[in-house]
Amino acid sequence: MAGKPTDSLNRFLIGIDSWPWSATYRIAIGLGIPPVFRALPAERDSIWPFLAAFVGLLVALRVVPLVLRRVLPFSAEAKQVWLERRLLARHHDSYQWQKLFWIGLGLLPYVVTDAGARKGELLVTIVCLIAGGLGLLLWRKDKT
Repeated sequence: MAGKPTDSLNRFLIGIDSWPWSATYRIAIGLGIPPVFRALPAERDSIWPFLAAFVGLLVALRVVPLVLRRVLPFSAEAKQVWLERRLLARHHDSYQWQKLFWIGLGLLPYVVTDAGARKGELLVTIVCLIAGGLGLLLWRKDKT
């Protein structure tokens, strides 16, 4: 019985990066970006602070799981699934790029409803939707 919570946690962590949950949590990340980044001291019309913070977030989304995989004891099954996904990402750029689409979709409500997005938010949203959308199309094509 002591192994059950660990098994449940492993299944949850494997499943969260599977459809539709992977898209859902990336949309949630996109929804959370503007309120957090707007709390940072920067000019409203400056692109660079938002762009730098966004790139920092993307790096954190890669580094934090890497550190957690090394520090926390996960099952061999979870480690194998994550290894397969990392290898897939190395062979197909579209696997990584398609993730931006969902983040851009989460940013989109701020662009269309929030009295106009800041320039950095608008730029990142457009890039995420276009580049991520192309990645999504290529990924779906590569998968089939």
